[in-house]
Amino acid sequence: MLVSILVPVYNTAPYLDRCMESLLGQTYSNLEVILINDGSKDDSLAKLLDYQAKDERVRVFSYSNSGISKTRNRALRKASGELILFVDSDDYIDKRMLEVMVKAMQDRNLDLVQCNFVMDFGPVPFYRKPTGTKTFDTLSALHALVEEKYLNNYPWGKLYKHKLFDGVSFPEDMKGFEDTCTIFKTIANAKRVGTIPNHFYHYEQRFGSLTNCMSLQTVYGMRRAYAYQSNYLKKRFPNEKFSFDLSQYNTDMVLIYTLIVFSKKRDDPKFVGFDIDWSKLSFSPVMKAAYDAWLGLAKLKLGDGILEMDDHTRAQLLDPPADLNWQQLVKQMNHPDAAAPVFEKISQNKHAEGEPLTED
Repeated sequence: MLVSILVPVYNTAPYLDRCMESLLGQTYSNLEVILINDGSKDDSLAKLLDYQAKDERVRVFSYSNSGISKTRNRALRKASGELILFVDSDDYIDKRMLEVMVKAMQDRNLDLVQCNFVMDFGPVPFYRKPTGTKTFDTLSALHALVEEKYLNNYPWGKLYKHKLFDGVSFPEDMKGFEDTCTIFKTIANAKRVGTIPNHFYHYEQRFGSLTNCMSLQTVYGMRRAYAYQSNYLKKRFPNEKFSFDLSQYNTDMVLIYTLIVFSKKRDDPKFVGFDIDWSKLSFSPVMKAAYDAWLGLAKLKLGDGILEMDDHTRAQLLDPPADLNWQQLVKQMNHPDAAAPVFEKISQNKHAEGEPLTED
């Protein structure tokens, strides 16, 4: 089976050789590498074209900068393979990754298989807790994902049957947590989902990445993404109960962390906590004590005003829209007679495809 490896590229020239060598050096050779240059300003495109000239399995496309979601959607439309693998251009993979994952998919009759990953902090690797070998049907896989057991929302580290993306695209109107609004749909489309214990994917931790540069607007996007998942699953599986309490607990803790570390009182930061059912969480007394202690620290730094706001602001932060603008929201909060901003909900609509600047 042909595997299409989809790689979005934006200003990652120093990492491209490592990434490309790991892809082209796979022990499973029936593959194509779809490289989408998203308006890079460094030497990335030149490097990609060199690889295309040297290996017929490489296909390069280049566009003006459009963001990660549109870039991944473009890659999906270019893919010819029966199987799909996403790899970020600053990451790399073990040379046996495809061989082992394709075999697991065939031997266990899977539609999607996920491996484990390593977080690389420069020369220091951090091995995430392995998931072991698990097999799920559709609903058990979705419960595992929602409860953050065994499965995750990352697009990479997974081998998909291409058909799982029928009718599924990354939302192009979001900045941050697009994956959380997308990958769960491929799991919902799968009849059988599996995991393998191998740490095959290497996830590079770079200064300036989303996880290292947090803002309240960014993290409220995390809440929005989980709310989107919840609403979608309620409609698609109306007789099934999914518990997002752990996901929203983690979101609240990241929000509080952002308040403590990154927020300033003059910016008038606001916090709205999720209505968590503590009985659904393991070690809930310890987790609630940590929650209350962190929130107390945030109030000590920023004042009780972080919890004080009008109903419109509270509603916006409980169910944030796709294009939440923090400055607009604060302006409306401080000047209630001004017209309230109009926000859009998350859309999965594909935008019109422009002409590529460079194409093989």
